Amino acid sequence: MSPFISDADLGATDLGRKARGLVSVADADDAYAADLIDEFREARAAGRFDRMQLIREHAEAIDPQLVDELDGFDYPAAA
Repeated sequence: MSPFISDADLGATDLGRKARGLVSVADADDAYAADLIDEFREARAAGRFDRMQLIREHAEAIDPQLVDELDGFDYPAAA
């Protein structure tokens, strides 16, 4: 699914073109990372360790620093 729009058909409309024009690559990367973290959170809540591992492997392939985010997920912050 595109991080820019929720409906593929919308991409051919003026609204879809405007949405893509307003979103930077960095914004799209951040949105995608947030989606992966959210999927990881859902998998952890459901006890789906197999899904957590798949998400972690995918994160490692696209951004090794994102793996650090996932490894530290849900740990208490250091004061």
